[in-house]
Amino acid sequence: MDRELTEQALKYAGLTEYQADAYLTLLGLGTAPAVEIARKCSVSSSQIYDVLRSLEKHGYIETMDQEKLYAQPKPPEEVVENLTSRGQLLADAAEDITDRYQEPDTVDYRISVTKHPETAVEQAISKIEDADSVVEIAATPAQLKELLPELRIARDRGVVVRTALYLQDHNDVPIDDQMLKGAVSELRVCSIPGPFLVIIDRHRICFAPNSRSDETYGVLIHDRILPFIFHWYFLTCLWNLYPTVYRDEPTIISYVTLKEFFRDFYSLIQDDGYEVTIWIKGSEIQTSSEITVTGTVESMTYPHRQPNMTRLSLSELGTYTTMLVDTGDQLVNVGGWGAVFEDIEAHRIDVIAIEHDGKSISSFR
Repeated sequence: MDRELTEQALKYAGLTEYQADAYLTLLGLGTAPAVEIARKCSVSSSQIYDVLRSLEKHGYIETMDQEKLYAQPKPPEEVVENLTSRGQLLADAAEDITDRYQEPDTVDYRISVTKHPETAVEQAISKIEDADSVVEIAATPAQLKELLPELRIARDRGVVVRTALYLQDHNDVPIDDQMLKGAVSELRVCSIPGPFLVIIDRHRICFAPNSRSDETYGVLIHDRILPFIFHWYFLTCLWNLYPTVYRDEPTIISYVTLKEFFRDFYSLIQDDGYEVTIWIKGSEIQTSSEITVTGTVESMTYPHRQPNMTRLSLSELGTYTTMLVDTGDQLVNVGGWGAVFEDIEAHRIDVIAIEHDGKSISSFR
């Protein structure tokens, strides 16, 4: 359909000439700063901000305040519904808008702030599609249900999915095991309400307050440093303190942080009679390339080691942790999130077997 006819249809649906021109221009760009939109359409730089905010008010687009004002089209379902109700001309325009929305690639910014919390949920659904190792989630039951279809696909790829569900009574989970099966690795119930949070593969964050906020907003982050702060909050405030109410594969012991592995196995490794065989998925520090390693744990080290510790707390492991793994061919130095000096940064650790004085105690593969 010709752009002029689509613009005419939008004006028939209630937009001004400037609004229709800016909206169709933005559909072609996908996501763009306001000044770029003004350069590509007939709206002047001095007027573009008012035009974009009026389009946002009508539900056509969404703006994001970063170093400059950015805008992106909203999913066009509401626009399409409005247009299709006005006749065949508008139905053709609706089809054209849908095509234009799907054409451009989404621009990926390091930090974006949106005015709509639901955008954080929508982005989480989109980004889970690219998850490779682990997804950590804190959500309400309704939010988790929105994520479940994409989480099932991620679990089929071997992604570990850890979920903290906001619910006052852990005996009254409104999502049954059948719904969780194949979508969630482990579910814990958090009795204190908190924000929507999704951490994907240590470099993506989707965040939005669920309550107790003066304003509604969402935050999207693509970074290697900031997600660690959110992960530590998830680990210490939303995960470690609460009981497990569901586990997808109870016979498999997997860890997505080195600190949690330390907490559970440090005292065992100090006993010369025990041998723990593990499989590690991570990245090489020098090349950043993905690597997998299988071997036995030779030693585990962290600052201020205390003798005769039966079980470490996460706070005691708040600084760096490192361990030495014997692969049979070499000794590999393994670090946790943000490792710099070790050979490998561990992303996932699976326990394969535990032996005591040469005799097998447990085998997990």
